[in-house]
Amino acid sequence: MMKIRLRAWALALATTLTPLASQAGEIEWLQWFAAEETTGFYDKLVADFEAQHPDITVKLVTQPFGKVRESIVTDNAIGVGSDVLGLNMPWTKEFLDIGILEPLDDYLAREDNSFATDDLIEAPLGKIDGKTWMVPLNAFPFVMHVNMELVRKAGFDAPPTNWEEFAAQAKAISALQDGISGIGMPFSSQPPSNGPILTFLPLLYANGGRIMDGTTPNFDNPKVVETLQFLKDMNDAGSIAPGAASRTGGVDLEEFIAGRTGFLISPGVHSSSITSRNPDLDYTLVRVPSNGEKAYRVHGWELGISADSDNKEDAWTFVNYLLSPEVNAKAAVAANALPGNLAALDAVREGADETLIKQMEILEGDTPVEEMRQSPKAAGSWSVMTEELQAMLRGDKSPEEAAAAVQARWLELAQ
Repeated sequence: MMKIRLRAWALALATTLTPLASQAGEIEWLQWFAAEETTGFYDKLVADFEAQHPDITVKLVTQPFGKVRESIVTDNAIGVGSDVLGLNMPWTKEFLDIGILEPLDDYLAREDNSFATDDLIEAPLGKIDGKTWMVPLNAFPFVMHVNMELVRKAGFDAPPTNWEEFAAQAKAISALQDGISGIGMPFSSQPPSNGPILTFLPLLYANGGRIMDGTTPNFDNPKVVETLQFLKDMNDAGSIAPGAASRTGGVDLEEFIAGRTGFLISPGVHSSSITSRNPDLDYTLVRVPSNGEKAYRVHGWELGISADSDNKEDAWTFVNYLLSPEVNAKAAVAANALPGNLAALDAVREGADETLIKQMEILEGDTPVEEMRQSPKAAGSWSVMTEELQAMLRGDKSPEEAAAAVQARWLELAQ
């Protein structure tokens, strides 16, 4: 457990207080994964690890996803906290600025690891400041969920594959009326205010665009403007559900499950919620319509080690255990996700349904992208994008003006 750097003023803020005297062989794992799995899988996982490594004990610390980032930052400020950290890629740059994470390159280079680094999902491994900071436990490619009943009612036989088909089908579905819309866009300012990273970025990547140049914002480029113009045109055509500025990702998911929108762009993991909540829905999922680019936004649950951990070797032993193909496959199945270690795909494929098989095809054949890990102050970046996209859809700004405004405000955040 971590070294103590006492700061009395902050002790009251600690959310995960670790005993002052850490002991060799004791590590703590802070994550939200067990909060989203109700069968006790992670308790059994820890018990299995401890049976294989009797000299190491693991304390499982579980919090809701919305609490974990705050806990990591607060605990680090006062020098208490966990050794192994559940991470979300968009937190990366902020955590590096604070000095929270241990670089993993030397651990990944070891010959006795239980996995091959080349088999891991690539996006979380991308180097920042020349080093690797996290590894993937699992992965959720962003996809487009499709209500096939509405597609057929609108006069089409198959889901759209490119932007021209996407625009035509969304407009035709909205024309069905009776409260039906082509697609929802969750651009609410309500925290986490992350609608653009759920919908705009997957479309941008499918258009061959990017928003970062390394760790430098690069938002005002032609591909971004082209993608913003596509959204504006969809909105002007009435293809986007009304009230985008007040819709959250959760609302859009519920509207799709209820059969009131034709399309939903979101992580593939939502397929289990859709099929279980509305088994009568004529449903499939496809790649996000593209302009020829086979690139997808990837989301997942990542793992890192605290830079202040006193037991980094034991922490790595646990991470190494989680990334072995056998264990990683079990963790993926428990989360209804795809494995972070692609060597575990065959094990996950056994018994997988059609939607999971389609996600595997995307995972194996397309390029994963996750740029928010390099953006300045993740939550602040999301809010800026949301505000400027709202202004564009209201008609207050052109796509060029919205892109320039995001770029200028991101540069201020980066200072």
